[in-house]
Amino acid sequence: MDNTTLIPLLIILVCAGSFLYKGIRGFLAASKENRRVRELDRSGVRARGVIAVVHPLERSPHGHRVTVTVAGGDGRRWEAVDASGLNGYLVREGTPVELTYAAGDPLNIRVERAAFPLPLQGLYPLYPHGLPKPPSPAWPLLYAVGGAALVLGVGVLVLNGGEAAGRFVPLLFAVLGPVFLVLAVRGLIRRGTGERRLTAEATGVVTDAWTEVRRRKGNNERHRTYRVHPFTLHFRAADGREVHHRHPVASGSFEPVVDQPLQVRYDPEHPADHALVGHMNAALGKSVALFFIGLVSTVLGVALTFVFWSTPPV
Repeated sequence: MDNTTLIPLLIILVCAGSFLYKGIRGFLAASKENRRVRELDRSGVRARGVIAVVHPLERSPHGHRVTVTVAGGDGRRWEAVDASGLNGYLVREGTPVELTYAAGDPLNIRVERAAFPLPLQGLYPLYPHGLPKPPSPAWPLLYAVGGAALVLGVGVLVLNGGEAAGRFVPLLFAVLGPVFLVLAVRGLIRRGTGERRLTAEATGVVTDAWTEVRRRKGNNERHRTYRVHPFTLHFRAADGREVHHRHPVASGSFEPVVDQPLQVRYDPEHPADHALVGHMNAALGKSVALFFIGLVSTVLGVALTFVFWSTPPV
């Protein structure tokens, strides 16, 4: 085997191995979280508690971890950590909460309701649209197997001859393109439905801002670096509830600074559902990107498929 074949083969194997490594890591993490949530749903015991410690945000995309002093029905008290981020809410220390803990593991808890900051208003649900579902291990496994199989398949076609790759690779893009388009349209429809509930406004404040250097491949196959500017945002709703989390969109064109005010539009029933006024938001950004990828894949895939498959092989 000469170098002209060995080097591409090694690149193909490394890429396939990368898919397998990331997918298997994701599968193991999702399986662990799935077991934890299933245990809560299967043997969960309702209890009350009080927020004892609000841990720093630490630029986490999930929100604040909290330590809760749990009061069991039998008079026992213990402390446990909820690392879910409470759906983006900032629930202050001393706030009464309602939670579920696993009967076989009292340290496995999920805070589900918290008291309003203002007295005599009762408790509000942290997850009004349904409790968070456990991640499915099937997706990272599909990512691992599908990604590796795709890389190996395309690699075999390329190594066996450019004509075979030219006939089958465009067909693959022609099939995947419409799938991306459907996902993009569904995301845009959901975003439009959700934004109709954002009828209240507040002024948020940037609590932290930083720059991250990321890498992407250029046309010459070399990795190029580019900068994005993530930030964390805090705002208070009219009823006193607070939201504090890392904003899900970081761009290279918008570089906020600490203490910068930003206008927020939110759902008065559930302030964690919100969007920045005048800036790209996560749902829109993902849907636009998927639509663009799907459109380009469909057009190029169909065109190249027609060209290669209409031309008889030599």
